Amino acid sequence: MKRNKLFNINRGDLLAFFAGTLLTLAFAPFSLFPLAVFSPALLLWLWLPATPKHALWRGWLYGLGFFGTGIYWVFISIHTFGNAPIFLAALITGSFIALLALFPAFTGYLLNRYFPDNNGRKMICAFPAIWVLLEWTRSWFCTGFPWLLLGDSQINSPLKGFAPIYGVYGVSLTVLLSSGILVHAICNTQKGKYKSVYQSLFSFITLWILGGGLTFIAWTHPQGKPIKVSLVQGNIAQELKWSPEQLQPTLTRYLTLTQAHWDSKIIIWPEDAIPLPLPHALSFVYQLDNQAKQHHVSLITGIPQKNGIHDDYFNAVIVVGANTDAYFKHRLVPFGEYTPNPSLLKPVMHFFNIPMSDMVASKTPPEPLIVDGIKIATFICYEIAYPEYVVSQDSQIGMLLTVSNDAWFGHSIASAQHLAIAQMRALEMGRPLLFVSNTGMTAIIKPNGTLQSVAPADKTVVLTDLVQPTQGKTLWQRRPMDPILILVLLLLFSTIKYQRQLKKKMKAKAR
Repeated sequence: MKRNKLFNINRGDLLAFFAGTLLTLAFAPFSLFPLAVFSPALLLWLWLPATPKHALWRGWLYGLGFFGTGIYWVFISIHTFGNAPIFLAALITGSFIALLALFPAFTGYLLNRYFPDNNGRKMICAFPAIWVLLEWTRSWFCTGFPWLLLGDSQINSPLKGFAPIYGVYGVSLTVLLSSGILVHAICNTQKGKYKSVYQSLFSFITLWILGGGLTFIAWTHPQGKPIKVSLVQGNIAQELKWSPEQLQPTLTRYLTLTQAHWDSKIIIWPEDAIPLPLPHALSFVYQLDNQAKQHHVSLITGIPQKNGIHDDYFNAVIVVGANTDAYFKHRLVPFGEYTPNPSLLKPVMHFFNIPMSDMVASKTPPEPLIVDGIKIATFICYEIAYPEYVVSQDSQIGMLLTVSNDAWFGHSIASAQHLAIAQMRALEMGRPLLFVSNTGMTAIIKPNGTLQSVAPADKTVVLTDLVQPTQGKTLWQRRPMDPILILVLLLLFSTIKYQRQLKKKMKAKAR
């Protein structure tokens, strides 16, 4: 009986796992962005001699290393704050990581299954194209998980210059092109084809110089005068946030922090800063509304909103004071805000005594808040991670806003990753972005994706600064996914055509 060697782990397999763990260091808070080039390059190198099945295995190990170190904080949310038993939280987190690891696994399988010849087209065209297609698929498959997209690691690198043109997926593509070029150069070095090596290195340098040059282009322009904003970071511990005994201290803290900032035009509290459904918090909201009106200020806050006569709620943002408006969340977090397949999963969650959320997604098309004459595209927490959801065709959007509560993830790397994702959205849209979180990281982001000002994490603080609204359209706004998908398909067709030409030449020689 033949022994199945697929699951025998050798040094190359361990190296693939290590390369995956290394990739996490490319992202915030570590931000060692060159590793986003070298890590996939190492994986590609390990794929070249592998069979399609072995490439699948190595890709999965790579994914385990990457997502295992990159999103371990899901366990904190489920166990520490979701009250799930430790073994169940570990099972859910491990299963989630194993599922996400299938995306690099399938990348390796498809690459070696349909492009078996280890030539330049495979490394420079097919490899980046397949990776980006599957990365894009991950952003919408089963509601999507667009976290740790490769392009998000480049928010501090020259390659970020491609973001206003092609979005984060375009940045991912340029990173992977760089990886493929490096591997191709190494292969040609081994073969002694030094002219080809020099050409590859020239292409690599040109790509990075071009990206750096694009960062100097201002795709949008100022709209009106800068306005003074105050972002309130209440720093309410997650284990206390929804406690009835903590309600009054929480409201008092936010009011007290706000009193010294009525000279700002806009004051913003984070997601669910008022931890009480709106119908039950009306007296407090009326009080807040009156104070804001007296000072001619618009105050924006997160608050749950009851869904009519039903027993569920919207995760909402409301505006009181000089302006009144509201936004209801559209993209909910599975298990965190709603239970998928409730008929199947609710009995299980009841059995393990896991508290369930009763949030519902808004069905109405998202509209920006209008505050002080400025259109503010608003997103609640996880929504900012969806590139295609954030992008807007409205050239009159003045700024972006995200209210969040990253206390769910404890003192992990999740909050830094979340902020970096928001930086990419600001860069893609060419808009300033106000990022307001309960415990941090509260920040004001410039239209070029850099941080203008940041509040210290896990501190009770108010971040106040002047923000310049912008208007106009980046190229990403005009044609979001179409150009990058066309480019990816062209890379694949180019490789397929080249592969067929090689086969014809080999058949001709055989004759």
